[in-house]
Formats: sequence, structure tokens, C-alpha cells
Amino acid sequence: MDNKWIGISKNFIFKASDLRIVLIGKNGSENRRVGNTILGRAAFDSEAPYYLRQSSDRISGEVEEKIITVFNPHLLQPNFPQGMITDGVRECVSLSAPGPHVFVLVLQHSNFNENDRHRVEYVLNLFSYQAMKHTIVLTTDDEPRGSTFASKNNSILGLLKECGGGHLKFNTISTGWRFEMFRRTKEILKKECKEFLICDVYEDEGDGTSVDEDLSRSGGSVRGDKKEKKNSDLKENTKIGCDGGVTTTGKAKLNIVLCGNDSTLKNSVSKIFRGKTNEPQEEMSKACQKREGTIHGRQISVIELPALTRLSEEEVMREILHCLSLCDPGVHLFILVTPVTPLTNEERAEMAKVKEIFYSQEHFMVLFITDLTVDKSVSDFVESTESQSVVSLYGSWYFVMGLQDQKNTEKILKILDVINSMKTEPYSLQTYIRAPEQRVRHELEKKLRVRDNEIKEEKIKTLESVKLNLVVCGSKRELRSFISNLILNQSERRSELSSECVRRDVELHGRLISLVELPALFNTQLSEEEVMRQTHRCVSLCHPGVHVFIIIIPDAPLNNEDKAEIEEIQRIFSSRINKHIMILIKQNSEHQTEKLNEETQSVIQSFGGRHHFIDLNTQVSVLMEKLEKMVEENNGVCFSTETLVEAQMEKLLTF
Repeated sequence: MDNKWIGISKNFIFKASDLRIVLIGKNGSENRRVGNTILGRAAFDSEAPYYLRQSSDRISGEVEEKIITVFNPHLLQPNFPQGMITDGVRECVSLSAPGPHVFVLVLQHSNFNENDRHRVEYVLNLFSYQAMKHTIVLTTDDEPRGSTFASKNNSILGLLKECGGGHLKFNTISTGWRFEMFRRTKEILKKECKEFLICDVYEDEGDGTSVDEDLSRSGGSVRGDKKEKKNSDLKENTKIGCDGGVTTTGKAKLNIVLCGNDSTLKNSVSKIFRGKTNEPQEEMSKACQKREGTIHGRQISVIELPALTRLSEEEVMREILHCLSLCDPGVHLFILVTPVTPLTNEERAEMAKVKEIFYSQEHFMVLFITDLTVDKSVSDFVESTESQSVVSLYGSWYFVMGLQDQKNTEKILKILDVINSMKTEPYSLQTYIRAPEQRVRHELEKKLRVRDNEIKEEKIKTLESVKLNLVVCGSKRELRSFISNLILNQSERRSELSSECVRRDVELHGRLISLVELPALFNTQLSEEEVMRQTHRCVSLCHPGVHVFIIIIPDAPLNNEDKAEIEEIQRIFSSRINKHIMILIKQNSEHQTEKLNEETQSVIQSFGGRHHFIDLNTQVSVLMEKLEKMVEENNGVCFSTETLVEAQMEKLLTF
């Protein structure tokens, strides 16, 4: 026989090369120190907050020809909720399958009292009523002397009497205690005639209270009647597997999480789902509340998630992780509970928060609740646009329920049937971690779809011709509006154009015309910064650039305002704009003439000599021919945002 196998009895063999050790202690740094010494390396070094860690750290290594796996569950934190402790034990049992060999209690004489002792007994009892017999006490400090510490020493002595493995003294220099721990482990297993400890996994009735509160109510100890009830529950709800593990019988338990702003409604829904409608109403809590129930033979865990908008960011993180840790293997369904009333701002904020954090449409259902029964007015409200917009945030699944309805049980069963038919995996911690990535990916896909639609629409609008981009400039708003409406064949309709560029599009003679009115740049209330913003905006609205800048002036000697506006346009856009300028001269019908004064002629010549007379009877088609000829002369080159930036950079470099 291989010398790594040591016979212990006729029916029992202990494999000395495989050892699973669970550390139990309330001092995290001391637990890590012990774990590192057992493994002979710095394996446990995390100082992360407990609510960001897994319930159990598991690290393996080879020590003295043995494969040692050390589990460091964080189970003795003060004020831990009972449900969180139970789930931590369950996770540790799962990780140490088919079962741990020994528990090592890491204690300190200077920091251990009767409450700590009762807490240790409570946690060990969750693993198994026989866990104490598989326990070794390891102290990491010297035993104090004097009566001041007598009660604390007595607490450890009382614990030693219950343990089957006696007491060891930790030492970082000499690791003889480690060899002694291995030896005592073999003695324990030999005495118990077991290859490993079979843990009593069972569903706790966790009500969200802390272990300290639970121990206080029960007199500070794990009582015998609780052990008997636990053993009875095990006979009814579990069976022993061939490898000594435990499996549940019947249908899998469903985990349901209730979300929403109204704690009273969530508590009422929880009672309906669990068939406990006679339970007293619970007070509002800032912590997750987990409650168990059975409906038509199906076990249900209902977790009431507190209103997230009332918590700090740290509290939100803690409660989300706590909620998910209470649901093994994950949340089968999130139910957003909302009243059949118009939404308040607080309710809208809570819905948005829930959506942002969990980001799933596959695991959500919206449940509309009314205090009485569901009648036509309730149905009409749920079918309204506002209510359906809420539903669309979380998918398409919703239900309506009245707290006084007699058929609520039937509705619950329908919901459970739908959950059973769902092909999606439960919402787990891993799903939550991937949620931000999913949100970014979906938002990007949405933007791409919007952009694709815009491109398709743009292609349709351009028809068979190239788009012509026009910008109308000038000091007088009425003249700008006149030429804009003339080209677009529209009536005057907006007054805000005096301060903001707006693009208007029209199909004209088989060609798409985009026209932007640039507000007056000189002698206005606009700051220099706003003037630059508007000029950049007017060019950027004309993708890929402006084909023609139209400057509209009256058929009269130019006044100072007209001159200043023209100089401002050329100052900002530079001389590069000259080949893109068409000057339109507005004439009166009674005094039409094509003779221009000398000053106006000089302005026109400075911009290349292109001009056109217009009045109310002007044929737009003639004007468009001139504009198109001008674009052809420029070989289709337009004045783009890049051109504008280059012009402004050149101007800066001249200073």
C-alpha cells in the first residue's frame, strides 16, 4: 500500500495527502497570518472591505507532501446579518466539498469573551451539530495573567472543553504546532470514524437580523431544541449523496428580489408570495430582508431590497452584494413593485437607479399594485402611456395585482410557471460584474443603429443630386429672412434666428438644399466667444461644408452697419471665403435699376464680382442656376470647418 495512505479502521481510510482546513476567527489579520504559516507562503494578503470579498477565500498548496487547502470564511464579523452568515457557511461547504476535515479556531486571549464564544458555537452549529468535535483551538497571543482577564480566559477554557482537538499555541518561528495540528486532525477523524465532516446544509429562515441579535433573543447559546428541529428538517428536506454530500429534494428553490421605492408595498407583496398574509407589517429597513416561504410545495426566498436612492454609494454597493450573496445560484426574478398611481419624482429616480445598476431586461418584471381589487380603472391606468413606458424600461413583462384580490395565489402560480419556463441563467454576482460592460455595449449598438438610420435618411434625401449648402449673412434680419423664405418657398415663422443658427432643408428641382441663417455678427449683444461659436456652428451644420455664402444688402448706399458687418464676416472667415461669396441686392419694385453706386460696386469687386438683383418677382430657378454655376467654377470645393480652423490659426500666427 502507498505510504501516503494510512489505515485507521476496517471501514475507514484517511488520505493524509489531502487536507481541508477551515479557519474561524474574528481577527482578519490573525487569520491570514495563520493561513500563510500553514501554507508556508504569503497566500492571504487581502485587506479589502468584507462586503467586497467573497464569503470564503480558498487557497491550496503542497506542505510536507500534503495538498493543503485552507478556507478563510469571514463569518465572525460583528453585526453580520443572519442570512449573510448562513450563505457564507453554505458557500464554504460548497467550496470544501465533499466536506472539511477540521476547523481551526484562531483566538486571542486578549480579545475573546462569552459573546464571542456563543457566536463561534452558533457558526459551527450551522456547519454541523458535530462540527465542534472536528475543531482545534489555536491561540495567537500569550495568555494574560491576573483577574482582569479571568472571564475571557474562562471563555476559551469553556470552548476547549467542548472541542475534541484540544489547544495549540501559534508560533511563526517554530512551526512544530503545524505538525501537531496535522496529527490531531488524524486523531479526530479516527475517533469519529469519518473521512471528513458531512455538513448539514439547510435553508435558514433568515430574517435579516444580525447574529448578535439572534443570540440575544435566544439566551446567548445554541439550544438543544433548535438542534433537534434542525436535524428533523434535514431528514425531511435532504438526502445523503454517495460521496457524503447533501442534495435537496423536489423542485429547485426560487429566489425573487423585490425592488421599488415603497417599502410597505414590497413587504405586502413578500407576504403574498410566501403565503404569509397574516404576518404583521415590518418597519422600513435600510438592509436587505430575506424571508422564506412555501407555496404549493415550491420553496421561495423573497428578498426585499431597500430603496437605493435613500442610501449612500457605499451602502448601495454593500446591499447589492449582500442581496446577491443571499441568492444561490442567483436571482431568478427581480420584481419592480410600483403603485397604481402617477409616479413621483422619487419613484422615477428609484426606477432609474435600479435600471442603471442591474441593467437587465431578461430578469425583470413590473408588478402594479393597488390597495383594493383590479377593476377597469386600474386596468386602464396600467395600459396608459406612462405605465407602459415604465414596463418598456425593464422589457415587456408586467402583472397587475390587488392586495384584496382573492385570486392572488393563482396569479403567483402563473408567475412561477413563467419563471420555470425562462431559459435565461439566474442573475448572479458575475452577471452584476458584467452589467457595466453590457450597458456600454448596448448604448454603443443603439448609437450605431441611430447613425445607420440617419445615413439611410440622408441618402434618401439627397435623391439623385449633390446637396447644396447655403449660408445667408447680412446685418438686417428682415433681409436674411426674405431671401431664406424666397429660396425655401416658405413663409416667415421664427424669431429666434436672430441669436441662433438653424438649418432648414428643402427639395428644390430634384436637389436637396440646406440653408442656414447666420445671425448678425457686428453690433449685437453676442460676446466674442458666442460669435465664434455661431460661426463654427453654421459651418458644421453644412456637412461637408458651405458651398455658397450669400450676403444680402439693400439697393441703396451702404450704411456703417452694412459695412461693419461685411468687414466682420471677412475678418472671421478670412479671404478664403471670397470665392464662395454671392452678393444679393434687394430692390424695391417701384424703383428697379441695375446701376450701383460706386461704394457698392467696390464691395462686390472685392468678393469676386458675383452679384444678383432680387425682388418679390425674382425667379428662384434663375438664382439657383447662378449658384450652381458658381459651385462648378469652384470645382465643388466647399468652405469646411477645417478651412475655418486653418484661417483662424493663420490669423493667430500673424500676431
